[in-house]
Amino acid sequence: MNIKKYMKEHESSLREQLLLKGSRQTLDILKTKHQRMIQYMQQERLIHLIVTLAFGVFLLTALAIVLIKPNLQSVILIGLFLILLVPYISHYFYLENTVQVWYKLMDDIESRARS
Repeated sequence: MNIKKYMKEHESSLREQLLLKGSRQTLDILKTKHQRMIQYMQQERLIHLIVTLAFGVFLLTALAIVLIKPNLQSVILIGLFLILLVPYISHYFYLENTVQVWYKLMDDIESRARS
């Protein structure tokens, strides 16, 4: 599953539905669906945060090993952890920023439902 595509499709669909003048019931359904999506992405963020932090700890451990007893295997291990850590950090920031945009969309849905 391509999570970025999934998130973009949800946001695009949500924005399209917000452009339409819907009834309060429609907005309540939209709000419920969006809250569920936010909960899914919060779980996704938590998992990616844990994995990212774990790889960070692994990288720091490998760096400590190189400082204590330099060897080629440890240097290669550092390279591998860096190769894995950079995409994890990038993906985590994407998740974080997108969910924050979704919070603002939730505020918009709630304000429209009230008026």
